[in-house]
Order: sequence, then C-alpha cells, then structure tokens
Amino acid sequence: MGEIGVAPIGERILDEYLGGGLPRGGTTLLVGTTGTGKSILSLQWLAEGARRGETCVYVSTTVPVERIKSYYGRMAFLRDVADDIRWYHMSADPKELIPFTFEKQIKFFSHSMPDIVAEDGEFLMKVDRFVLDSITTIEKLISDPALYRFIIYRIIKHLYGNGITTLLVEEKDMADMSWGETRNFVEAVLYMERVDLGGYTRAMKILKRYGVDHPIDWIPYTITENGIKL
Repeated sequence: MGEIGVAPIGERILDEYLGGGLPRGGTTLLVGTTGTGKSILSLQWLAEGARRGETCVYVSTTVPVERIKSYYGRMAFLRDVADDIRWYHMSADPKELIPFTFEKQIKFFSHSMPDIVAEDGEFLMKVDRFVLDSITTIEKLISDPALYRFIIYRIIKHLYGNGITTLLVEEKDMADMSWGETRNFVEAVLYMERVDLGGYTRAMKILKRYGVDHPIDWIPYTITENGIKL
C-alpha cells in the first residue's frame, strides 16, 4: 500500500520534493489555469494508487467521465489501470440544493455514487484515493463565500474522518488570480501555471506541504504520454 504516511504520485522527483507523496489520509489542493495538466496529474496519482491495489475514485463536475476516460485512458500512464479506477460524474440543478446545506451536499454525493456513499454520508467501502475535479463548480454554484467555506470545511472533515486521501482540483480564472478559501483547510497546495522562465513554459510551485522542507521556486515540467514529468 505504499510508504506509510504518504500516497506517492509516481513521478520520482516530485514525490521526493513532497516528502514521498501526498499526505496519506489528508487533503491536497491542486490549483491551476486551463491547460496546465491538472487533470493529468490527478489521474497520474490515481493510476499509481491503482497499481498498488488501492481503491481509487475520480469524480468530475465538468466534463463527462466517459470522455475523460476515453481521452486520457489512451495515454501510457493510465492505459493499463483505467478500468481499475472508479469513474463518476457529478452535476446538479441548483434548485435541488437550495438552500445549500452540508447534509444536502452529502446526499448529492450519495446520488452521484450510490455504490460508495450512503444517503446518510456513510461510506459503503474503503476508499484509498479520491479526486474531485473540480471544486470550482461547487464554489460557483454556492456563490456565497462564507457558506462555501463552511460546506467545503465540512466535506473535507468528513473525508478525513473516513481516512480518505483526497486531491481537490481548483480551476483558476486567468482574469482573477485571487485565491479561494479551500487552501485554508488542506495540508498541501500545488500550483500549476504557464510562466516566463526565459520563454514560457509550464511550471509548478509547492505552496504548502506540512511537515516537509520543500522547494519554493518554480519547478518546470512537461506533459508526456507517461504523465507529468519534471
């Protein structure tokens, strides 16, 4: 099941920078603008878990998962384990969730993946790795910052209470680079962007990783058939 205390991504250098991987049983926030490889990195992390025999769940709130699986499933890093990952799509009419409450959000999770989450929020099986791509959809849906802060905190706490290692993906608007509230409730934050390092390139920063002396400068990376490579 991997090194105690971490859930490796499978990219050797990045895992080394992160102290072995993402915090096991905790929550990591992956932030970036469009086209920087957020979904690829999150799926690369799930693929590594699937190879280790872990139960891995991917939930999309945007693109239908059939399209995501069809597109990324052809890439070398995912091809051999795509069918071992549990894929779900989550979409809702706001009328179903108003007034917004944590209980309604949990029930919505249950309706989206009834074989994993019961209506009372109890998990019906052990989940090792969980990706929600993206939480920006939920944030926009709720729109009230204070209410979103409360609900996302309760969701993260609920996942933590079930021992689930979670990766939340957040889409940044290039016209509005202010940070959301989610960063305050997680143990690690990775930021992916296009930056000018003597010519524009994709690069990431480890903004936070509790308990690890990590680099703070931009780390260039490429997107390949084998996933994100530093």
